[in-house]
Amino acid sequence: MATHEISLLGPSTVPDTSGNCWQEPYTIAATNDVWALLVYRFKDSGTKVGVYGQFTVPQNYVGTAAVKPVWTATATTGNIVWQFEYRTVGGDDTTSLDQAGTEETPNVTDAAPTAAHRRLQPTISPTSANFAAGETVEYYFVRDGSVVGDTLAADGLLFDLLLSYSDA
Repeated sequence: MATHEISLLGPSTVPDTSGNCWQEPYTIAATNDVWALLVYRFKDSGTKVGVYGQFTVPQNYVGTAAVKPVWTATATTGNIVWQFEYRTVGGDDTTSLDQAGTEETPNVTDAAPTAAHRRLQPTISPTSANFAAGETVEYYFVRDGSVVGDTLAADGLLFDLLLSYSDA
């Protein structure tokens, strides 16, 4: 049995309509301006802001699902609350892709980096049995600034969103 990680961010990932989450070059926030890659900025707005996306559960999936945001911030104190709202759609002509509601909303509270721009990777633990190989997963990944636990007085910068899982 091996553990795999795949990125959940891609061309179908779009920010919500709040205007408080967007994609920008990392050179805007970085000091050294060397690595001109794109990051998602989750504004410290005191509200729930995020990105929508979808992925297919890999065919070799057998369990132990975890969602791992790879993020940083310029602030070095406070906590951020990340949530992974999702629902799964399986079968062939059995389940609608156009549904309301979520299957589960697991979250994690993570502390700010001890120095600006340090890489952080907390783990969100969805129910592994909710996923099956080949299913479509629709998700809304958010910073929930509306909860008391989110005390980070800065924007969260998301570099990647990983699905970790084990195979047969």
